[in-house]
Amino acid sequence: MSLTALQTLLDRSTRSASPAVAESVAYPDRQMTAAELMAFWKSAGIMAMTTVGANGQPHTAPVHTQLDGTTLTLVIYDNTVRRADITTNPRVSFATWKDGAVAILYGRAREVPDSLRETRPGQSGGQRKVVTIAVELTRAYAMRAPQAAAGGGQSG
Repeated sequence: MSLTALQTLLDRSTRSASPAVAESVAYPDRQMTAAELMAFWKSAGIMAMTTVGANGQPHTAPVHTQLDGTTLTLVIYDNTVRRADITTNPRVSFATWKDGAVAILYGRAREVPDSLRETRPGQSGGQRKVVTIAVELTRAYAMRAPQAAAGGGQSG
């Protein structure tokens, strides 16, 4: 895990944030450090992932991810809209929030070669397959909860 690379990404993202993001999420008093973001992301449990289809239609779904430096990994079912979207447009985003803290991550997704495998049966009893997706982060914004920012501690 590379906290240095993640911190560099957070700092670069904050410096280049749009005015709206800079005023609402990416400002120094509440900016999470890379270590805080890693802990927050792990504690959040579930994230919203957004992909965009070939026709421009956005698709958002809950996912579980693992954050390791500037790489996210996740597992999705092989027959999901997200998988089809990623093949035509690899740009994705993720958001999670908890108790006033928020993290928004952007990146480029790719299917991990040879990762397709069987998983537990679905509701109908039919066999399902999953595939692993790796996302290289391109932007990251992470804001501490108000009480954590005021107290200088970590949210959670």
